[in-house]
Amino acid sequence: MPPPPESEYSSARVRREFIEHFTRKDHREVPSGPVFPQDDPTLLFTNAGMNQFKDVFLGTGTRDYVRAVDTQKCIRASGKHNDLEDVGRDSYHHTFFEMLGNWSFGDYFKEEAIVWAWELLTGVWKLPKDRLWVTVFGGDAEDGTGPDEEAERIWRERTDIDPAHVLRCDKADNFWEMGATGPCGPCSEIHIDRGGPGSDPADGADPAIGVNAGNERFIELWNLVFMEFKRQEDGKLVELAVKSIDTGMGFERILAVLQGQNSNYDTDLFAPIFARITELTGERYGGGDEETDVAFRVCADHVRAVSVAVADGALPSNEGRGYVLRRLIRRASRFGRQRLGVEEPFLHALVPTVAEILGEAFPELRQRVEHVQLIVKSEEESFRKTLDRGLGLFEKVAERVAGEHSDVIPGESAFELYATYGFPRDLVELMARERGMSVDEQGWDAAEAAHRAVSKSEGMFKQALSADELTGLQPTISTYHEADERNHELETEVLLLAEGGDTEDGRRSVRIVLRESPFYAESGGQVGDTGVIEAADGSLTLPVTDTQRMGGIVIHTADLGGAGPDALAALGPGARVRARVDTDRRDRTRRHHTATHLLHKALRVVLGDHVAQQGSYVGPDRLRFDFSQPKGVTQAELERVEAIVSERVFANAPVVTTIEDLDEARARGVVAMFGEKYDQRVRVLDVGGWSIELCGGTHVGAAGDIGPFVILSERAISAGVRRIEAVTGRAAVDEIQRQRRILRAAAQGLKTAPDELPARIDQLQKQLKAARKEQRASAGADLAASFQKVKAGLADRGGTLTGVLDCPELDAKTLREMGERLKSLSPDLAVAVFGRDGDRVPFLIVCQGAAQAKGLRAGALAKGIAGLLGGGGGGRPDLAQGQGTKPEAIPAALECVERELALALDG
Repeated sequence: MPPPPESEYSSARVRREFIEHFTRKDHREVPSGPVFPQDDPTLLFTNAGMNQFKDVFLGTGTRDYVRAVDTQKCIRASGKHNDLEDVGRDSYHHTFFEMLGNWSFGDYFKEEAIVWAWELLTGVWKLPKDRLWVTVFGGDAEDGTGPDEEAERIWRERTDIDPAHVLRCDKADNFWEMGATGPCGPCSEIHIDRGGPGSDPADGADPAIGVNAGNERFIELWNLVFMEFKRQEDGKLVELAVKSIDTGMGFERILAVLQGQNSNYDTDLFAPIFARITELTGERYGGGDEETDVAFRVCADHVRAVSVAVADGALPSNEGRGYVLRRLIRRASRFGRQRLGVEEPFLHALVPTVAEILGEAFPELRQRVEHVQLIVKSEEESFRKTLDRGLGLFEKVAERVAGEHSDVIPGESAFELYATYGFPRDLVELMARERGMSVDEQGWDAAEAAHRAVSKSEGMFKQALSADELTGLQPTISTYHEADERNHELETEVLLLAEGGDTEDGRRSVRIVLRESPFYAESGGQVGDTGVIEAADGSLTLPVTDTQRMGGIVIHTADLGGAGPDALAALGPGARVRARVDTDRRDRTRRHHTATHLLHKALRVVLGDHVAQQGSYVGPDRLRFDFSQPKGVTQAELERVEAIVSERVFANAPVVTTIEDLDEARARGVVAMFGEKYDQRVRVLDVGGWSIELCGGTHVGAAGDIGPFVILSERAISAGVRRIEAVTGRAAVDEIQRQRRILRAAAQGLKTAPDELPARIDQLQKQLKAARKEQRASAGADLAASFQKVKAGLADRGGTLTGVLDCPELDAKTLREMGERLKSLSPDLAVAVFGRDGDRVPFLIVCQGAAQAKGLRAGALAKGIAGLLGGGGGGRPDLAQGQGTKPEAIPAALECVERELALALDG
């Protein structure tokens, strides 16, 4: 298939025209949130445009605008929205996609949403009106809701759509809900008839039955959600006082329509990637081979998803979202190897093309191309080794099944190839068929169900409060940045008291929401504050063990201890309480947080501007800083980093925080973290004009307050990402003293002064080296003597030098070293030597020349002997070894080998 024809509707133009259509109508253009939400514990990945506004819909957060428009990066790689194995098999499934959307937060409602959508589709983009269909909610008896006659009337009266093209549909298709509880409402979907069989009215077909029928002729373009209800815990709907609009349009889908393509993959979003794959593989998309086309689509789709996720700061791993990314890379790598004939890593070479296509909309992609390539290439190389191991495992499973006189591979074993090595079901079944076997389908299904249950529990993020508990709560007024004592202690009112379940040590806990709070909630790597909340009358004091944030709501987890229901009444909604932060713990945390900023800057000074934060932990005990770095950090570089941070601490520059406009801050070079979502008004932390970063955490007043700074460790945690752990203040003093004690103990043990330790260690190493050299020489002499003994025990048998010898003085190491020497004795050789290694029996077998010609195989003999000796063994036909655990079986083993030699050589 040739590249798609040039279209006046390029992807850049369509994306920009959507945004401009709504900015002209006073919508704020907001940047896409990261593809993995850092402030929503219910999601692995951002899967819809509304995710970044979820707190607004729940009433727990606010914005300084009431109208918004954006294009949001989304990933759907599992769950009800997408089955990964479908991606690439058709023309419209994707793991990564863009969602175009416009929103109203208590401002305009149905009429504007409908009219403006129609204007864009038919006025700006000139879509044929006679091919557009819309659906509205038809009502639901169980919920007691009638049809959405208001939306239906607006479509019929305020647009010029064919009234016959306005259809009522049921709750399953036209009622949108955020979750089991919370904001929800009817929706109106806009579909297009792309034509095809039955599209001519003269043939008598009814196009209306195609809408929402799951076919490729009628596709949904745009969903307009009218958020006007809230579903309560009891399942009933209540009308919201403030109504909102949430719309979503799949960018890849509307682009295919505007560019006149039947497949999303035939647009200019994918054509350059396909061209690059052709350059790398020599294969061609659309050349008539469907499996090749599937491989192209899989590789292009998956490299887009992985690129945007890694650019936002995600990393492949064995859990959570990292496991999803690893699966995507492995699935695409396997298709490249299996269908496109690519043995070497190649996906990383597609990343620059992805960045070129998407970089204008998402500039972080262009900024992090080299980092993304490094991560992807490392994963590809690792998977090549894993793939080979998987093939080896399959061979072992198949051999075991055959040895059991069966032709059915157990489902659990087969599924392990999928779960661990990325082998899809159809590949495992194909490999089985090639050996005249089949796969136990029921066993596979059972293993898959168990795996999903575990994965679901491991990947399930816990939400501190339910949507019903959150809805209607006023955002917490946080005071931890105040200049007076209110930053750590104040009197306020309880808004919510909810059960929190049992803690890890079996104690009961509660969750408390206050009108105002001096507690810092966990965010940006900094741990949440701890402290106490006590009743104003002093009747009850509860220790706060953790502080979290959901949107604008700060949630305090408190340990109940022995407090009973009556005592808790003192902390019910409306009660006056005093909230007090553990200031000593916070001070230690603040030192580590400001030190993290200095560390980041020092790393950029020493290693280069490519260094970017990949994650962090800031607590009272230590700091941990993960950063992008393609190669190791030398000891000299690490010491220079530590020295630079210390110099900045000694300079004692003031730490100043200002509130600035996000765009203006970025324009003047303020450092922002990749993958972080910022409000338009941001806090800028400035340490003496040297380190300037966006940060909302708590910090010291001057750099000197940090105190001593000591790096504990530096290591790689994945390809291209390294980790530093460090301590400050009292913890740094403790670490210095600990190291001094170790140094003193080592010096005493070696009977030298601490400053002479390096010379003493060097001297000992030289002595050890000399001793080892002498030992090797002695061992060589022993080996030579042992070899002569074995040689003397061999005899000629019809032209073949043979021997079956029991040599208790030979250990496993000596036998291994003797193998090649024995092979040099004669071109025709059949020898077995048994030794001792403690209570184990090592053995060595050599078969070559005439011995092999007469059917003797060292590897086969080793396997048989291993069974007699209660151990394992094997190897090549010419040289094999093994080890047993039954010395008492040595006579039987000697007899067995002698018998095999006699049968082969004397028969």
